[in-house]
Amino acid sequence: MYQIMLVDDEKGVRNSIKAKINWGELGFEIVSEASSGIEALKLLEEGPLPHVVISDIRMPQMNGIEFINICKKHYPDLRVVVLSGYSDFEYLKSAIQLGVKDYLLKPVARGDLTEMLGRLADDIRAEQENIQVLQLELIQKNEQLRLLQEHYLLQLVKEEWYSLPAVKERLQQLKLTSLAVDSLHAQFAAVEMRIPPGRMSDPQERRDLLNLAFQMLCRETASKWEGIYPFLDIAHSSIMYFLIVNKEGVQKHNHTEIFIAELKRNIGDYLKLESVVGVGEEVEGLHRLKNGYASCILSWSQSTVHKQGGNGLNGVLELTHAFTPEAERRLVQAIENLDMNAFRQQIQTIFSTESETPVFAFTFLALRLLLLFSSVAKKFEIGGSSLQKYLWNCQMTISDYKSRDEVMGQVYELSRLVMDEVKKTRFSNGQHMMEAVRKYVEDNFCYELTLSSLADMFHLNETYLSGLFKQYVGTTFSEYVTNLRITKAEQLLKENELKLTDIAMLVGYSTSSYFSTCFKKNNGKSPKEYREDYLLKNR
Repeated sequence: MYQIMLVDDEKGVRNSIKAKINWGELGFEIVSEASSGIEALKLLEEGPLPHVVISDIRMPQMNGIEFINICKKHYPDLRVVVLSGYSDFEYLKSAIQLGVKDYLLKPVARGDLTEMLGRLADDIRAEQENIQVLQLELIQKNEQLRLLQEHYLLQLVKEEWYSLPAVKERLQQLKLTSLAVDSLHAQFAAVEMRIPPGRMSDPQERRDLLNLAFQMLCRETASKWEGIYPFLDIAHSSIMYFLIVNKEGVQKHNHTEIFIAELKRNIGDYLKLESVVGVGEEVEGLHRLKNGYASCILSWSQSTVHKQGGNGLNGVLELTHAFTPEAERRLVQAIENLDMNAFRQQIQTIFSTESETPVFAFTFLALRLLLLFSSVAKKFEIGGSSLQKYLWNCQMTISDYKSRDEVMGQVYELSRLVMDEVKKTRFSNGQHMMEAVRKYVEDNFCYELTLSSLADMFHLNETYLSGLFKQYVGTTFSEYVTNLRITKAEQLLKENELKLTDIAMLVGYSTSSYFSTCFKKNNGKSPKEYREDYLLKNR
């Protein structure tokens, strides 16, 4: 039912209008009445707002024009129907100038009232349908954007990247502008949902549903906080990570602790489960995000449902300045070139041998190396993810080591395993190498990709990579990336839920005009024409 407020200073007129028709049959109900504009405004302020106000144009204290003018300022979406006499032409003209589209002449005729309500019902219904479409479009857009945001945050902390300007540009494209600043102060938190033994009768199916509920609860809780960005590693779906931006002048520990306390409370109240939390140390600048993430993982690995770990964590990052992006780059080069001597030399530079350096600092640096190993393994492990799983398990147990020798022994053992995996892919034949490159491109085509950056990523000569790609993939690198982007764009166009500008950004184009040019060159028609043709054929 659409709700109506009647405003007229004469009660007899109001009663007459109410008795004219069966309002319910037309989909309307009169929910409130007022004898003046002042009284009507008070009712509107108290709420809820009706769909329509039918108001006399001549009233004492406040005439209809004044009333309409105030309504337009405070309730711009409110529909107003004017009641006027034949002698109220000037008033009516003023009402029309204020945007009033419907009016009724006194005495109100039953047919005129019925006809007007029919038009109003159609207009309200059409507007509501349009709002639903826009809301659905916004939901779809936000969901696509959320997936890209989470994927990119995971990339920032787990994979290689060397171009800070490119990172900042992508963060801005993904509406993560608050992260794309030189003065960024942030920390990470990891929250794991713990399911007690015997909780589920059908473990896998129930666990998947519970993981999904846990993830949704984490995202919903974080959405109420400014500067908290959740993200997920799908390989470990019972853990959610949070990048927490700390503003200058705000007590960061209170901000983070209050959020974590709220999240743990929600997990307990709604899922009836306990959780394990690890909070990392604050870092400054995008280039130190991996250090912050590693300190968070270390804290989490030492935590239980009853106690948060990370004792002694404060200040550990001060001991790790040698682990710079350039040092990380040299380590990756050594691993991918199977150069154990160069790797050992770089390790000796990073790992201080001073006796006063605590084991905890060694453990943290080892964890940073494990994240680096995982990144390399993901690039080169073609046949499966067994090595990545093993590295993950090592991350969980690295804090159990009691001496520097044990930590270093683990580091060298894992480096040999990763080098073996690289050797299998990189030095067996070109096809295996191209499979690794192709897999990386398929995972990252929606981001800025160039042959030059890809060659740098895999430590190959650009010309050599170009020829090898064409030989084994059967098409040029540029054509392959374009095909991936256009294929994804076609899927999104068929779903008919996003604007062209949003689709362009989601599939990796910086502007909608360039997207349209590439799409038309590939398909012979513009994205708009492609969508229209598809919808026409599938009515």
